[in-house]
Amino acid sequence: MGFRMYAVSYALLRLAGIVVVCLLVAPVWQKGFYTTASLLVCIGIGCIMSLVATQLELTRRMERREPSIVSPPDRERLRNRALLDHAPVPLLFRSVDGTLHAANRAARRLFETDDRLINPPPELLMALNEKRVSSAAGRLIRLVSSTDGTSRVYALSIGQGAGVGGIVEYLALTDVEAGLNAAEAQALRDLLQILSHEIMNSLTPIVSLSVSAEELFAEGGKDLPSSLITEALATIRRRAEGLDKFVRGYRDLARLPAPDLAPVDLGELLRETQRIFEARWGAGVKLELCLPLTRVVVTVDKAQIEQALLNLLNNAAEACESQPSARVQVVVEVTDGVVTLIVRDNGIGLAPSLHDQIFQPFVSFKTNGNGIGLSLARQIVLGHGGTLGVETLKAESPWCMAFRMRL
Repeated sequence: MGFRMYAVSYALLRLAGIVVVCLLVAPVWQKGFYTTASLLVCIGIGCIMSLVATQLELTRRMERREPSIVSPPDRERLRNRALLDHAPVPLLFRSVDGTLHAANRAARRLFETDDRLINPPPELLMALNEKRVSSAAGRLIRLVSSTDGTSRVYALSIGQGAGVGGIVEYLALTDVEAGLNAAEAQALRDLLQILSHEIMNSLTPIVSLSVSAEELFAEGGKDLPSSLITEALATIRRRAEGLDKFVRGYRDLARLPAPDLAPVDLGELLRETQRIFEARWGAGVKLELCLPLTRVVVTVDKAQIEQALLNLLNNAAEACESQPSARVQVVVEVTDGVVTLIVRDNGIGLAPSLHDQIFQPFVSFKTNGNGIGLSLARQIVLGHGGTLGVETLKAESPWCMAFRMRL
């Protein structure tokens, strides 16, 4: 900008000089001062040449592109780093030599490093070495902050880098501590509510009948009718057995072991389950198997998946056993390597508003149900990394209820 102002002032001065020369040359020549006139002409020519040179320099400077201090690749890298530093989620990447590097400010603060993680946490390395960790279903790990020593739970998700830029994996650590604490507190409240409800339902009549029996003995002694005593004791026994059954069911849910995974022929597993089902229900409920033409092998805990299937099948049989032609069907679907089992029945069905409640422990909509079977089946499937839910049926479907198990 300074050069341009100088150039404009310089040009105006030269123009003024040219005008003065033009006005003086003729009178001076006429008066016979030829040398002076020649000198004025030379000065005018010099002003013109200087003016042209100044104009050319100004044009050249205006057309010239100023060199950028930062090259375009570096500018893009700095912009990307600024964006990553504003992300609250700690981001890492693993290079081809296996080392881990912090990719943003949150990761550098968490691991107290400017770039490379010298001593990565063992929990993080263990999660990276497990093949089950993927970008779709991450692994929960607990990491200790290097700054204040507090530990928090993070959900680890991994993306493949394909070696671009020397990066083989991208890692993101999402802080889920607050969400887990809230979910744990809510689960504890729900559990205490269920436990108190079931235990009080059994203990209240036991206490009441015990007090009544004691009063009867105190008043009547040996003259009491045996039927009253028998009825009171029988009721106490039934309620005590119900409480014992409830406690055993809770123990089964709490003690579910980790699955012992092994390759299993799914068709063979279903046919074995069918034989167990038919041994219980006989000809009263018909079980149909719809298997694919090709052999399907799944990596599961055979005993646990068999138990989950039996729970679903028995639930379906209980729902449709009162129908004139009770039917239960198991359909196997294989899509993109994902195996899905669908268990259907033509029973009485259940209102859609109650679908979310049927998997809750000890919640049952049957007369003699204990609310354990479906909850246990879901826990088994979740332990295998799958899902179990209620399938939405079309209005014209011949089935009233269907469960979709994805392994």
